[in-house]
Amino acid sequence: MSRIIFILLAAATLLGGVAYAAPTHFVTLSDGVEIALNVRMPDLYLPGLRYPTIFEMSGYDGGSASGGTLVKDFGLDGLPLEVLPEEDSRQLTELFYGQYVTVHASVRGSGCSSGEFDLFSWRSALDGKEIIDGWIAHQPWSNGEVGIVGHSYGGITGFMVAATQPRHLRAATVSGLIDDVYRALVYPGGVSNYGFPLLWTGGIRPAYDVAGGLLPGILRPQGPDDVENRQLRCAANLAGKTRTVLNDPLLQGLQETDNDWYRARSLVTYAERIAVPIHMTGAHQDEQTGPRGPAHLFERVQGVPKRLLLTNGDHNTESTASYGLPEVRSDRKAWMDHWVRRQQKGFGTLSQRRSTATVFFEVHRDPNGVLRPNGRKDGQRFPFGDTAWTDWYLTGDGEVTKLPPGGAEPSATYVSATHRQLWSYQAGYTVGPPLTTASSLPDELTYRSEPLAGAVTIAGPIAATLYVEAAGVDTELFVNLLDEAPDGSVTYLQRGLLRASHRAVDEAASDRTADGRIYRPHRPHTNPTPITPLATVEYLVEVWPVAHVFRPGHRIVVKLHAPPFVDSYYAYVPRSAPTANTVLHGLAHPSRIMLPVVPTPAGLGPELPCGAQEAVRCVAQPELG
Repeated sequence: MSRIIFILLAAATLLGGVAYAAPTHFVTLSDGVEIALNVRMPDLYLPGLRYPTIFEMSGYDGGSASGGTLVKDFGLDGLPLEVLPEEDSRQLTELFYGQYVTVHASVRGSGCSSGEFDLFSWRSALDGKEIIDGWIAHQPWSNGEVGIVGHSYGGITGFMVAATQPRHLRAATVSGLIDDVYRALVYPGGVSNYGFPLLWTGGIRPAYDVAGGLLPGILRPQGPDDVENRQLRCAANLAGKTRTVLNDPLLQGLQETDNDWYRARSLVTYAERIAVPIHMTGAHQDEQTGPRGPAHLFERVQGVPKRLLLTNGDHNTESTASYGLPEVRSDRKAWMDHWVRRQQKGFGTLSQRRSTATVFFEVHRDPNGVLRPNGRKDGQRFPFGDTAWTDWYLTGDGEVTKLPPGGAEPSATYVSATHRQLWSYQAGYTVGPPLTTASSLPDELTYRSEPLAGAVTIAGPIAATLYVEAAGVDTELFVNLLDEAPDGSVTYLQRGLLRASHRAVDEAASDRTADGRIYRPHRPHTNPTPITPLATVEYLVEVWPVAHVFRPGHRIVVKLHAPPFVDSYYAYVPRSAPTANTVLHGLAHPSRIMLPVVPTPAGLGPELPCGAQEAVRCVAQPELG
């Protein structure tokens, strides 16, 4: 909520005469809708020369984005990063100011653009195609070579625009992606997430739209050379905007099963249409768009050069100049220079269709506050080709071990939905132990390995197989993977969710290891089926991708409990009554977690103290069960 408050205050500040950008052009599309653009010439621009173009389109500042940032425009650079809007379009495109024309556009129905707003719609993507092929390519300053850049809203929109296959598009670099609106964000594993999706849809997006896109266009005084009367056109477009109630995401998000509305707005639906070299970046602890999208989309895009960068960090680690990882930003710039400016940066040729992936380990801030990785791993695909998919078994005595069970073992029971953990992203990475609601019942199970004799490094998606007898007709499962240090501090690495009634798996559509094991189950989420109380059911729980080094002497820890009430920006709402869940172990019911083990990077830096890894939550000496 702090960001919403900031943006609304910023909007009020606009009335005080602060300098800010506004649309420089309006482009009329084939259906009569006007799209607001802001065009910025490159540094040292020379009239008469032709330049490549960077194109970004979103529903935030969009057509009003030019130079600086919203933060700098309002003189609020000194405020904590947690309360600043670090996602406006200029945070990323400023990388390209030296050699490219940068064109920002407001999606239809947002900012100063007219038309009907429809979140992540294919119509909006086609607008981007029209702008690239029908307007940018014909400008006197354009050489016809266009690249798409975007993060978060702009990244999602940019991916969809690329999928429309504009003739003049040469490459894209996008980040902060949601591969599947239903599975990755609104109902992960079928569990209701009424946190960030509602917060963003009902507050953050409209506030960015008004403060960053609309008000600058209406309120900024126009100079004598404004023959297009852009101020009046912005106001006229505002008056003509429309919305279709049935398309409103706040209404559609109430639908608890997957449907055409979700699928039409999910990037995975369009991945096979990507026909240009594409660069994707993601953060394992992304508290907004989540960690699932970039890796999954990288796997689904085929037939073109593609690159994936993954790192620990939050939503802004992959994009912003003041906050992000320098290696990521320089890589994105090199990618665009290679494909759009035709400068040789080592990414191969179109015919080679080279695929490369890089994972950064233990990203942290150096004494100067700059993000640095402790190590990295490079490969030609992701998951990496040298991944050893390794089962770690949960035992009846609360251990995690690589030794397969040899016989019967005792079961263990916890009560779901009684003890609801919560923690706040804004409170900091070291705040803990988790706040909980009071309960005298056993509310979670904890499994711990023996101290590791050597380092164990993982990088990739994870899957947990649990044999559970639930006392009710439905329950929600939450799997938490942690690292316990010798001093007892615990690092929270990644989690996975599943609602029992949504347990069905479409095996043909699921992603598998080379030996046929499913590491990313695809669930239809169309026909929830209650479970039979006390029946033994095998559940396959998707745990989102993560990269981490378990150091020697550390323990691998798995915790099972109800989905937290608050999980960073996410807020899970149970749909089942408190239920006793009995987890089975042993030879007949080998509950386990499959980890993507990879070789430990050579030259890995020294072990970091608790809480030093960027955006990775670490609680010092918590009480583990």
